[in-house]
Amino acid sequence: MDIRQVSTSEIQEMRYVSARLHELVDVDRRILNRRQTLGYMLFDGSRGFNIDGHKDLFVDSILKISLPLQSRYNIFAGFWDIADDFIVGGIIEKTRTRWGKFVPHLFTGGLLFSLFSVLYWLLPLLFSSAHVDDKEFLPKFFAYAAVDMALEFFGNIRNVSIDGYLSTITPYPSDRRRLLAVSSYFSIIYSRLPDILIEILLDVIKNGVVSTGTKTTDQMIRRSIMTVGPVTAAFSGAMIVWYSAIAKERVHQKIERPKILDSLKVVVSHRPVRAYLISNSLGSFGTGLTTNDYYRQVLNWTTFETVAGIPSFFFQPIGFAKYNKLASRFSTRTLYMVGQTFAKSFYIPLFFYGMFLNDKKGKRFFQNRYAMLPVTAVWEILYATFWGVRSVSGDEIRNECNDYLEWKCGYRNEAMLSAASAFICKIPGRLNGVLQPLYKEWIGYDQTAYTEGRDQPERAQKWIFAMATLLPAILVLSSMIPMFWYNVDRRTRDRMYRELNERRAAAAEAVKNAADANEEKENADC
Repeated sequence: MDIRQVSTSEIQEMRYVSARLHELVDVDRRILNRRQTLGYMLFDGSRGFNIDGHKDLFVDSILKISLPLQSRYNIFAGFWDIADDFIVGGIIEKTRTRWGKFVPHLFTGGLLFSLFSVLYWLLPLLFSSAHVDDKEFLPKFFAYAAVDMALEFFGNIRNVSIDGYLSTITPYPSDRRRLLAVSSYFSIIYSRLPDILIEILLDVIKNGVVSTGTKTTDQMIRRSIMTVGPVTAAFSGAMIVWYSAIAKERVHQKIERPKILDSLKVVVSHRPVRAYLISNSLGSFGTGLTTNDYYRQVLNWTTFETVAGIPSFFFQPIGFAKYNKLASRFSTRTLYMVGQTFAKSFYIPLFFYGMFLNDKKGKRFFQNRYAMLPVTAVWEILYATFWGVRSVSGDEIRNECNDYLEWKCGYRNEAMLSAASAFICKIPGRLNGVLQPLYKEWIGYDQTAYTEGRDQPERAQKWIFAMATLLPAILVLSSMIPMFWYNVDRRTRDRMYRELNERRAAAAEAVKNAADANEEKENADC
């Protein structure tokens, strides 16, 4: 055909058809602009803008709930936690509104979770000092249990909504990966600010850097946590409510509301999703004792991780900046497995270094701040280097499971997948909650040693170190075994997204044609 014989309108039509064909198979488009990306960054960072990592210290040493009561409560709370997952998942799965499936619940869940979080940190103010010091005082315990259960319910609404919304924020995986990379990197610094602040306050109070005047160390620690906790919870909730007003879902749902049992059956009947869920479940086992407990209770240096992590700051951008390039060469499964295991496996040599080497005074290295500082710094560098891969792949593999279900079944099951994932993780998680206080009793853990200026017993120090390093490394390595059955490789993933884009474009075209036909009919009737 002679190009000179083609009219201008035909050329425009050819360009439109060419662009349309490219759009149908393109899996690397970018539709989220800078304003939308910035809004999501602030929202995502605000989710972790709290001091929830210090809840154990709050319950043990400030609200002072006895360890046996905590263990018994966690048995009951476990049943509630598991039951409300499917209640929340079912409600959200059936939601169809003009604002989307997840945004309305994002607003209500975020607001109510924030209000109950503020109340949680202020619970000691509801009781006299004598009752707060009484670890067996039942009205205090029941108030704590009621607020904690409310937090669990509204937290589930918030979290399921966020997980589902993220998989609908853009239909293009590369666009979503870019968003996850920049927001996750931003959150490393932004969401850590409350933790850094409270850790500095605890260290300067605990180590006598500032004078407490007539107030005891216990009173000063109590005041610090009960100030920073409510303020950050309120700010976090305000940011989530603000973002829910501008959030937009871009992957549309089927109008028909699915049956809950059918949705659940679809989630558990596909091999990649089963592998992911089982892996998540195995990764949720633990003792509840973390490196934060080790730094605070053994080294008496709450900001130890922050100081040791200073060199790692220069390595943190690597995983985020390179993730999309890595994703073009490797499957999401490979990146997920490497990101989850590589840095944490270094806990094993770190444990042997700390447990079996002694300093000049005969103390084990794990009890010596300065002996542990350089090896912890090396671990922090490794962790920071792979943090971007770990962070983005952790979200992306869940999103990939959502898209896989749409690819195979023709409709999405984000809420039920999130509920099923939460359910299978909360069984070991709640078992941890029941056993953690018993572990603490068994190792001789002193609930008030930290706030009253005493060291933990020798036996407790050894077990805290082991449970914070060696055991997590073994558990995370074992949790990756099911992922070898996750059968979505790179080629399958890319083919899946090309076909999904074709279906979504065809569905959007059908809706547009139906709307145009309806408009023409209305005009004809007039």
